[in-house]
Amino acid sequence: MGGIVWLLCCDFAVFLTTSLASAYDNIAFGKSAWQQHPYGEILLFSFSRQDVPDWKSATWRRSRFPVRYYYSTEHWKAYKAVDGAFTDLSANGYQCTVSENAKQTATLWVDLGRILSIRYITIYYRTENEEWDFSNQYTKRFLGFSVHISNSTNREDGILCFKDTNYTRATIPNPAKIECLKYGRYVIYYNERIQGVTYPDGYSKYAFNELCELQVYGCPTSGVFGENCNVPCPQNCQEGHCNIVDGTCLGCVAGYKGSRCEEECDNNRYGFECKLICGNCSDGEQCDHVNGSCPNGCDFGSQGDICDKECPVGRFGFNCQDICSINCGVPGTCNRVTGQCEGGCQKGWKDMQCDKKCDRGMFGLNCNQSCGVCLGNEQCHHINETCMDGCDKGYQGMNCAQACPNGLHGYNCDETCSADCLVQKSCDAITGQCSACPNGLHGYNCDETCSADCLVQKSCDAITGQCSVISSDSETNSQCYPSLYGVVSTLCLSLALNIFLLIWISRNRVCKGMCQEEKSTKQLSTEHSKPNTEIYDKVEDNAGYQELGQISQPSHYDKLH
Repeated sequence: MGGIVWLLCCDFAVFLTTSLASAYDNIAFGKSAWQQHPYGEILLFSFSRQDVPDWKSATWRRSRFPVRYYYSTEHWKAYKAVDGAFTDLSANGYQCTVSENAKQTATLWVDLGRILSIRYITIYYRTENEEWDFSNQYTKRFLGFSVHISNSTNREDGILCFKDTNYTRATIPNPAKIECLKYGRYVIYYNERIQGVTYPDGYSKYAFNELCELQVYGCPTSGVFGENCNVPCPQNCQEGHCNIVDGTCLGCVAGYKGSRCEEECDNNRYGFECKLICGNCSDGEQCDHVNGSCPNGCDFGSQGDICDKECPVGRFGFNCQDICSINCGVPGTCNRVTGQCEGGCQKGWKDMQCDKKCDRGMFGLNCNQSCGVCLGNEQCHHINETCMDGCDKGYQGMNCAQACPNGLHGYNCDETCSADCLVQKSCDAITGQCSACPNGLHGYNCDETCSADCLVQKSCDAITGQCSVISSDSETNSQCYPSLYGVVSTLCLSLALNIFLLIWISRNRVCKGMCQEEKSTKQLSTEHSKPNTEIYDKVEDNAGYQELGQISQPSHYDKLH
């Protein structure tokens, strides 16, 4: 019954493999192959590390390692696994590879000649033409095998296509069909029985390589996919390789992602599989998706082709173009991004980058000291406080912070106070005006004499010269009390105006009466044709009226003193 099941399974596997692989070529057929520990290998020669024969040139050559020469029979060499003959699965049929006994590892690889896309791999294992079931002793040798795809003969350089971890002597198939949608140049069969490692029940004690045929189905040319291998792979597939069935890329060229490698890297990533992280590009923009370069240069604090290097000491800013200030607390040392000086600024400098001198009347460390009184209130030297053009009035010294001593005044205290100043030639340090004058003197330099009419020792105000006390018999009181004369003058003017107004009103009334009498006289003259002289006599006899502007009698105002 078991034999019938095995035959059915075997026939189904062959049918399935044939139907699936019929559209693809066996790209391993007739290719170069190699196996580890071939059976029948005989050691012919062994040489130490010294001189060894060079058979081609018939000379001796130096060797760093021991050299051994073997002979191996042709019956079971590696090429037997790719010669297309597998009708006889026994050793004596000479269609299978056979490896040496008692070995811990067994390896066989096939070189496809170049990197190609693979669909399936089929392995026919040695059966000695006996029924393939639990009772077949070769099943335990086949258990635990693995298949690798690599671009070198080292399986560890490639990828694992299949590893048996579940089969038993009753379930392991033969032929074994392996779906392997990979691409590579070398197809490597491997098995091991490492001493000291515990393997599942049913495994053989040693590793064997007894492949009767290793078939690799895929496209014979690269860069295509489909059942007829006539559809080009997407443009950005890595090395032009894609899934042999649906055309999805098995890897993307640098800078692209997605199943068909149609999307550029983003999110600040670039390179193969978009695994690399962009540098510090200007304004945080995306770097070139392929090579990582920054299209608009590096952001503040970075440099290099991909802006992945920090500014060196002494430089900062955009593309590290700026130089740290020598006025920093530590000269030439600053923050690589902002340029802010480390340790603050040296004396006389301020701001974050210590690139501005102290101003507004300040100097020194941190610009927290006040300048002296420089000429014209100009800024002192930002470091040492000196006034470049000297001191303003009233001050002296290198920093113009010292007031003039007694007796001196003016610019840089170069002028002497007047000798007439009362207190030790003391005067105002700025104007030079005496602080006090001796009795009897006044004025800017105490060089003017107080009025002789001042009552107390000719004492007067040192600045205005006004008497402190006025003499009672002074005839020149106007010199002492100018304000009194102002008041008197105002009163006199007012009195004169009032008198003039009264006279004008009186004369106006007299003139009006005379005009009326003259009119009456003319009427009488007309009537009697004789002038009336009485009227004129009366008028002339009136002592109160004379010509306009004249007063016959003295006015009582003339008596005002």
